[in-house]
This record gives sequence, C-alpha cells and structure tokens, in this order.
Amino acid sequence: MLNKKKIKDLIIPKSKIPVLFEKNVLKDALDKMSKFKFGICFCVDKKGKLMGVMTDGDIRRKILDVQKPFSALLNDDFDLHINKKPKKILNTSSLISSLRLMKKNLIWDLPVVDKQNKLQGMLHLHPVVKYLLKK
Repeated sequence: MLNKKKIKDLIIPKSKIPVLFEKNVLKDALDKMSKFKFGICFCVDKKGKLMGVMTDGDIRRKILDVQKPFSALLNDDFDLHINKKPKKILNTSSLISSLRLMKKNLIWDLPVVDKQNKLQGMLHLHPVVKYLLKK
C-alpha cells in the first residue's frame, strides 16, 4: 500500500514553507524559519529552481565554527552558507521511498522538486506520521 501511495497529497506547498533567494542574508533565513515554524529554509533562484537548503542545525554549527562577529555573520549572503547538494525527492515519488530516504539520512524535512528541479514544496515528517496513524 505504501509503495503505491504518492507524496503529492502530503506535500506542504511552497507558499507555506521558508523560501528565500540567493542574495538574501542569513538573518532573513532565521526570520523565515521563525515565521513558518520550520527548522529549514530553502534557497531558490529566480526561476524557482532549488539551489540548496539550510537547517537550524547548520546555522548552529556555523555560529560555532566561523570566527567572525555574530552580526557580521547574519549579514552574509544566504547562499554562502547553504547546503548546495541537499537530499531531495521528486514530486512523483512514493511515500515509502521518501520515508526510506528520510530514515537513511536522519532528516525530518525533504525538499520536493519537479523534473526541472523547481521547488514544489516540502515533505515534513509530522504530516506523514499523522497520515500513517490514520491508516
């Protein structure tokens, strides 16, 4: 049953997740994460293609590793600090393949893209668990 279930009904749409452009600053990412209450922010180009992601854990590690004043770090371009090779999944993927990818990589959030790598939304673990508990 899970092999046939597609993720399309469980995707949180792009309008309801933190999305920024390459030349936003790192502080904007923190603001968006707080606004949308997700620990991840997506970076897209002007055509909507996924350029990378940054998680709250990435920011925490960056603060500890970078030897510059905090205020200067917050003013860095967002794309300087993103993971440019994030785990992602196609919008036509099955729920089971998505869950396997999340489990293997110990992640709660997956960017969902189309065949042209345009960000469609995000698969978040909580709605998936909620769906599975109803079954």
